[in-house]
Amino acid sequence: MIKAFCIILCTATLLSNAFASVTAPPNTPLNDDLDLKSAQALLASGDYANAFSKYHAAAVNGNHPLAQFTLALFYQNGWGRAADRKTACQWFEQAAQNGVPAAQHMTGLCVEEGLHRPADPAAAAQWFHKAAQAGHLNSYCHLGNLLMTGNGVSKDPIQALELCRSAALQGSVPAQIWMGKFYLYGDASVRNPEDAYQWFLAAAQKQSAEAFYHLGMMLDQGATGDHKAAQIRQLFEQAAALKYIPAYFQAGKRFFAAEPDAETNRLPAEHLAKAYLWISAAIQRSNNMEEIAAAQAIRQQILAVMPQTWLAELDRKVAQHVQPD
Repeated sequence: MIKAFCIILCTATLLSNAFASVTAPPNTPLNDDLDLKSAQALLASGDYANAFSKYHAAAVNGNHPLAQFTLALFYQNGWGRAADRKTACQWFEQAAQNGVPAAQHMTGLCVEEGLHRPADPAAAAQWFHKAAQAGHLNSYCHLGNLLMTGNGVSKDPIQALELCRSAALQGSVPAQIWMGKFYLYGDASVRNPEDAYQWFLAAAQKQSAEAFYHLGMMLDQGATGDHKAAQIRQLFEQAAALKYIPAYFQAGKRFFAAEPDAETNRLPAEHLAKAYLWISAAIQRSNNMEEIAAAQAIRQQILAVMPQTWLAELDRKVAQHVQPD
């Protein structure tokens, strides 16, 4: 039930945003629209095979942008089939050419990464601009990222900030994250740790996992003054609890390095258990081989002092946490 509800919510949100300004192609038969409603109901119920069949027929036979965009999501998210980003990008581009702002944004990402055709940052910039002009405001931040580095476009860090700022001020969490990263990691001419901190803080107040992570990194590196280890540890744990993979290792190693109990001179049981949980999650989910090796070394140290009777329950919690939503 939970999975079905998530699909309903995710699909409804994506499609309503994607097609707010998109209409069906001219002369679309009424039964085609009815078939799409039926397809969406099938998708929401988890009947991927029949939903895909209906969307595919509408996408191919009717050249319907809604169906094309949804087919891209099938391949992007691996709904009922192996995820295939290249094929997803091909469908995103077809929907983009039919005027779907969200698809235009996704096509920009595809072209920037070179997923379904050779990487072309200049073409990506054009897609981001087209999507932004059509109302997909976060595309301005992706265009800004190209301007910040001069990748495919003339370098202009000031314009990069201005393009993204509007979406950030309207409360867009992804845009607020971009603003934080621009001020923290962008061109030297615009770096400002204090402004970066404020933008990450704004996103963290909306429970952004990535924002918690960046705040933790900033505090750990002393970018905004001295902070207690417990505060840094808490930020990484908040990011890890929200399944932000880079935070697993950071949280785990800090719980293991926490101050020992004053009376026993041992790590508090809660900290030891959390260290094992997050280090184990890092080993299972990280793509950084050096990080995995470091996590495995810490895990051995944890196992040397942790009661074996804890293992079964802790491993169950790790497995429950890392499984897909």
